Amino acid sequence: MRYWIAFLTLVLTGACLGQQLPSRDDPLYDYLSRMQPTPRALMRIPLSADEFLNALKSDARPETQIARWKLHAETALPPHTTVFIVAMEGFAYPDRSDWRAAEGAYRITGAWTIDEQALLEAVWSDARRRDGVNPSAFGAVPYARLTLQTGEWRWQVGYGTLRWRGGYSGGLLVNDAMPAVPFVHVQFPLRIPLLGEWRFEQFLSQFEQDGEPTWWSARRFERDLDARWTLALAEAFKALDLPGAAVSQVVPYYLYQKWYSDASRGSGWFNYLAEVGIVYKPDALNRLYLFWLMDDMRAPTALGGSSLTPRKVATLIGARLHPAPNTRLILEIVRSDGTRTGGVYDNSNHPRRYAYYYKDLPMGHPIGANRIGFYARAEYESGRWLYALDYANLRRFHEYRPGMRGYTLELLMGYQVTERSMLALRYRASRLRDDGAPDTRAGWYLQAIALF
Repeated sequence: MRYWIAFLTLVLTGACLGQQLPSRDDPLYDYLSRMQPTPRALMRIPLSADEFLNALKSDARPETQIARWKLHAETALPPHTTVFIVAMEGFAYPDRSDWRAAEGAYRITGAWTIDEQALLEAVWSDARRRDGVNPSAFGAVPYARLTLQTGEWRWQVGYGTLRWRGGYSGGLLVNDAMPAVPFVHVQFPLRIPLLGEWRFEQFLSQFEQDGEPTWWSARRFERDLDARWTLALAEAFKALDLPGAAVSQVVPYYLYQKWYSDASRGSGWFNYLAEVGIVYKPDALNRLYLFWLMDDMRAPTALGGSSLTPRKVATLIGARLHPAPNTRLILEIVRSDGTRTGGVYDNSNHPRRYAYYYKDLPMGHPIGANRIGFYARAEYESGRWLYALDYANLRRFHEYRPGMRGYTLELLMGYQVTERSMLALRYRASRLRDDGAPDTRAGWYLQAIALF
């Protein structure tokens, strides 16, 4: 459950980018560290797309232009440009620290603009393998992507993690806690009669799991209802088989599942999930958001469902607030169902790889099934100083199912020593338990960061 510790313009079709958090492996964080080397940027604190744009004001530097093009805030890349960024981290621990991990980590980022509408990026790093619940699941290349813009359409072919909307603690439907996978991805504006213009994106991924091919795909529709409200609709599937593969990418996934769920396949070959999200923007800085995930519902018989199907849903309610200058406060509540045969993201008596997990890590929100969680993060940045607090509290949704419960806490005090280097003193504490005695851990450590 150490995931909880880390919970830490001109735009395409007029998109409202608020609350869209790039994947933690995205080079956007490296570009920001190079162009705006503040304590928050050097520490790679999670930011949403609108926060990136607020920090990356338009200028002639290639890293800025690349970052803003990725965020749909520039119409062209600086052609035939190469960017190379190296970040090194070192860690020191007291002898009795319970948080001892690796003594160092590296991150090397390269970007090449092939022309004004084509970008190749790659990251080589062991940061994801340094810590976490299952560090051996991650490789040395967490991100490699070719992005092409053709008119209003943006195409991506790559290898990495994806993240869609949701909160700073994680996305409910598509999240980056899992290891990298290969994928193809497309974005374009979709104009629907009577319903107006929507932003559309979709991806398809195929990877090996338990020695068998597995398919994962998701699509999303978004529309700004007005200057304050944004509506997001999304659906995803994880499939053990992909009959009529082309059909799966052009019809609603729910209908595709019903069409191909014949007797030879049964009910355990296709795991369908859907999400509804609403974001409210009272002003340029603050955000309120609600996301609701449906894993299983008691669908009417007329739609091919059964009243015996247990309901499995998850809800995320959150707020990003700026109560004072240089201060950011994030508050989120996440709740996920659990049943006697499984829960949100689980396989529920189906084959193990049917579950919405990859290498034992969640493809959705890290909270998993049968949980109620509260997450809070407070940050204050003043000149060269950064102060932050992360707190998460977990408890079970149903007492009849096992599940980790307790709390985690992290305190950070960082100082920017030079323009591109940081020192941070961190304290971590946790008290988590399942069925046995609680696992209590606490300790200090020192972190040093240098950017080249």
